[in-house]
Amino acid sequence: MNKMKITLKDIAKKANVSPSAVSLVLNDRPCRISKEKKDLIKRIAEEYNYSANQIARSLVTQKSKTIGLIIPDIENIFFSSLAKQIEEQCRKRGYMLIIVNSDNDYAHDLELLDLLLSRSVDGMFIIPSNESYKEHSELVHRLSKLDNTSTPYVMIDRVYPEQACNKVWFDNEEGAYLAVKHLLENGHRKIACIANYGNDSNGKSRLEGFYRAMREYHCEVEEDLVIDGDYRIDSGYHAGKSLLEKDMSAVFITNDMMALGFLKAAYEQGKQVPDDISVVSYDNTIYPYIFGVELTSIEQDVGSLSHHAVDLLFSKMEEKEKAPEEICLIPRLIKRTSVQSH
Repeated sequence: MNKMKITLKDIAKKANVSPSAVSLVLNDRPCRISKEKKDLIKRIAEEYNYSANQIARSLVTQKSKTIGLIIPDIENIFFSSLAKQIEEQCRKRGYMLIIVNSDNDYAHDLELLDLLLSRSVDGMFIIPSNESYKEHSELVHRLSKLDNTSTPYVMIDRVYPEQACNKVWFDNEEGAYLAVKHLLENGHRKIACIANYGNDSNGKSRLEGFYRAMREYHCEVEEDLVIDGDYRIDSGYHAGKSLLEKDMSAVFITNDMMALGFLKAAYEQGKQVPDDISVVSYDNTIYPYIFGVELTSIEQDVGSLSHHAVDLLFSKMEEKEKAPEEICLIPRLIKRTSVQSH
């Protein structure tokens, strides 16, 4: 018999029991079967490399053993690293993770939410798009409806303050404050900032952290040194080309992808970090991949973020009536050599 083609009925015949008995044993469901017979059924299944039909199994257990993850930009190293960590943890718990990418498009948020629900996922992790902060009433409405179903969810990194749900995020204002304070402590006063403050709530919070540190040191913010970006390399590059023509000694960039773009613009203009300009980035994800720059950055610990999110979701899956939890994590400054005393 082909080991890859064995069925429940084949195992039942070999063990001299009913197919329903085999299903109960292999799904670890309560049944009146002796331990010896259970061990026999499991040995046969293992010997013939039996793989249960997950669709059929879900009809018995009422669980698909799948989790959904909506991320806004899979090319962003922070989100791809987070997805990897979440996938590993879900797999260890016996669940498959379905990862979908919204490309920071609000319409895709709604479409992908429906797509995952149509796949009968047991739970979801949701990181909304930048666009969703303009007008997110429809997404909030759909998420609120989830609270009345058997599909729990956790918002990660980007959260809606008004939404009562499980959520895990980092204190963005505090992270930015630490970054800019470090520049100020090193004597910099003409400090530029590239932040996604047009749409994104996290970007607005990071910009507020920038202003808070500048106010604390009684430094005037020159508005032409504050440029809106979209978290992508190109926006950092174009912001860099503009800023490098202005009078400044340092720049705070609110994510690593934009920092890559800024560094490209600096090198094209023959500028050296930190000799010509000091740089502090945010996320601390690109350090292993860049050469010639020891980039000081704000670390958002992806491992901690993913662990808290996974624990929250599985806890909610096990106890549907459990009250939602909100976990705000504190980022930390990783000092390297991209900041020079001024």
